[in-house]
Amino acid sequence: MPARDEAPATARPESVTVRVAGARITVAVPAGANRGDLRARIERWLRGAEDRFEDVPLPRGTVFQRACWQACRSIPRGEVRTYAWLAARAGRPAAARAAGQAMRRNPMPIVVPCHRVVGAGARLGGYAGAEDDASAGVKRALQDVERHGAPLRCPAHRRSRA
Repeated sequence: MPARDEAPATARPESVTVRVAGARITVAVPAGANRGDLRARIERWLRGAEDRFEDVPLPRGTVFQRACWQACRSIPRGEVRTYAWLAARAGRPAAARAAGQAMRRNPMPIVVPCHRVVGAGARLGGYAGAEDDASAGVKRALQDVERHGAPLRCPAHRRSRA
């Protein structure tokens, strides 16, 4: 019999679901976090409040995924960066596609703001936090929440020439 504070092995991880641009976004709630508090913070963020969610622990993942998710958190609100930039920040400059896969596997969209990561040439790309048919619309809607009409900035990624 498990201790009272242990979840049974069959328990599903807690999550928060919100609607954006007509699609559901599911955000995993990390162990020890308050589900209601996280939902309230996400809803305030969706209404335009500033929240970097830095106190929310990163989800479990590989070393590279976690490095990508941490780098993603460093992207300022209202700005975007490329998958190549993200890969370089995560320590593997030639792994842009792998960085894209790390974002695809992000179980905490909004908290780890993967909507701020775009393809080369500021190509929007997909958004794994939503159903496939709503993907691009949700990513664009989340970017709109952040920029409040300001132009979306995407500094070019420059590879160092060592």
